[in-house]
Amino acid sequence: MATSRKPVIFTFLGIPGSGKTYFARNLAQKTATVRLSSDAMRLAIFGSLEGIAQAYNSDDREIVNTYTFGAIDYVVNELLSNGQDVVYDAHYNQRSKREELEKIAQKNNAQVILVRINTPYDIALQRGQNREAAPDQRKLDEHHMREVIERHRANTDEPLSSENVIDVSGEVPFDEQYKSFKESLKEYRSE
Repeated sequence: MATSRKPVIFTFLGIPGSGKTYFARNLAQKTATVRLSSDAMRLAIFGSLEGIAQAYNSDDREIVNTYTFGAIDYVVNELLSNGQDVVYDAHYNQRSKREELEKIAQKNNAQVILVRINTPYDIALQRGQNREAAPDQRKLDEHHMREVIERHRANTDEPLSSENVIDVSGEVPFDEQYKSFKESLKEYRSE
């Protein structure tokens, strides 16, 4: 997607199991755009799922996110400075975090587009339990999946009217998602 236009950071909002990673993976592949995954970056930094879990369950939990997002933000800055669009596969639920990303975009004459994946709670809950575990997605039992969804819901700031938001259904196949995404994208930039 790199062009002479302003580069774009596509980032995500949606509960765990909504299909954020599914959409991000497919979007990056369809558009030949670099995808940066916070879950995959955690694995690269901490070496294993056990290493991540150990850090998450320690008093140093914030270090996990500081290292992870610091590393991704560095790469995002480098890509944007070269005019590259970025699929930032991370859950940006807090407004303060989205503001930090907007500063990176502003520095690089880029824009942030928040892709909100809308999926009913029951479907997301099932997906989290039924999906294959991978470096960039976890498979959880029902109890833990409910906890994770509720924690995300409790810490989510709805987008402001000033934010660039594209709503995508998490219930349809990627081809349908992409069609509606492309149509909505026209509001923010011409394709």
